[in-house]
Amino acid sequence: MYCDSSIKDFMMLRCIRFRRLSLVFFICLMSLVWMLVSIGETDFDAPRPRNNVRLSGQQRDFLSNYKHLDEDNDEGTEFIPGMKNKHPVIIADRNDALFKEVPTVDKKRGFANLDEIWTLAGDWVKSREIYPPIAPDLGTVLHAMSTAKVIHADVGYKGTQLKLMLTLQGGQYVAFKPMRYSRDYIVSGSPYGGYDRHNAEIAAFHLDRILSFRRAPLVVGRIIDLQTEILPVATEKLKKTFFVNSENNTCFYGECYYCNKNEPACAKGSYMEGSVTLWIPNSWPLQKWKHPWSRTYKDGKKARWEYDQTYCQDVIQKVPYNGGPRLLDVVDTCIMDYIIGNADRHHYETFQQDGNEGMLLNMDNAKSFGNPFHDERSILAPLYQCCKVRTSTWQKLVSETNGKLSELMRQALAQDPINPVINELHYEAMDRRLRGVMSEMTKCFEKNGRSRVLVDSFTFGR
Repeated sequence: MYCDSSIKDFMMLRCIRFRRLSLVFFICLMSLVWMLVSIGETDFDAPRPRNNVRLSGQQRDFLSNYKHLDEDNDEGTEFIPGMKNKHPVIIADRNDALFKEVPTVDKKRGFANLDEIWTLAGDWVKSREIYPPIAPDLGTVLHAMSTAKVIHADVGYKGTQLKLMLTLQGGQYVAFKPMRYSRDYIVSGSPYGGYDRHNAEIAAFHLDRILSFRRAPLVVGRIIDLQTEILPVATEKLKKTFFVNSENNTCFYGECYYCNKNEPACAKGSYMEGSVTLWIPNSWPLQKWKHPWSRTYKDGKKARWEYDQTYCQDVIQKVPYNGGPRLLDVVDTCIMDYIIGNADRHHYETFQQDGNEGMLLNMDNAKSFGNPFHDERSILAPLYQCCKVRTSTWQKLVSETNGKLSELMRQALAQDPINPVINELHYEAMDRRLRGVMSEMTKCFEKNGRSRVLVDSFTFGR
């Protein structure tokens, strides 16, 4: 440019300002792009912890429900909420159609009406549900399960994990799973690793209820004094597995495939927190089935469904998946399992008398809620390989998006005697995983059309 020096200086200053504004604009633009990309990321790309098995100090501080935790609570100690109130009454949520305010039980009568409560719960069981959609006495049954006197205790039924078989006053059988981890413990490694989580059974029952499946047995939290409530009524076989450790805590290791004295469950003193699962009446015997999408549980060896995306086409040609409710039950259950992080559904049970039409029971959910940072997409294989879902399930899932699922779970779990049942990270994980389910559903719609994906029944070839 041919101009005097003042004009040159003015133009140079404008150029510098323009460059600065351009740089600021570029930075803002890139930030916006980054935000859009982040929003578009799938839920399966959520950050994973590397070697952490416990929450950091910062994470613990952010959990409002855990402000009362002792920060010196190390690996060797267990936190048992509600210690000062051994048998708190379940408070019902008046906005929940499945609960009503629990009537006060007159303890002076020695629970004379317990037989009627257990009979009521047994009468609820039907071929397609374990309890009815409207059960105003559900809170009463759960309260009885959490407070009724234990009259007999024995080692657990068959299985790989530690549990007790208890008989409550009135003759009701329940399975008791002891606390093995504190609420903030993160189970690392394989998605099906670790001990059973008692609190997972409680949370899974309420999710099954919220999703309107009604296929999970009733579960509630309970704190038991092992010295005064269990040992006096325990069988000799069970008593032999009890001992008091160096910290003066009562421990037991029971009898199961993996049970041994080196890996006991230990109380805080003599008080043991756990979950109580109501036993299904003997008039409804169970039939066990191998899950078609079960894992090999062998390092380096995959099941066919893990590498063959056409696997479902073979499954739906075989009984009982070629017609009736079974395939859609499997898909319902895989959705629930994905939301709770249960990758251990190797077998399942149905009611024997219903044969191939039998309902898939959502039992044994204790391998759930292990790692809130990991979303195991393979759990959804029945969904994304078959692309068949009940219309009612889809409608329920849609109604619980945008954080509604976690809010309903908070309301339900707040009623449990051992609340807080799960920590805040797991609530966030459930909402995130629900978005993952919706994402897979959208892919099925795009591939097959909504009318072929959303069905009320399924028959191969139609």
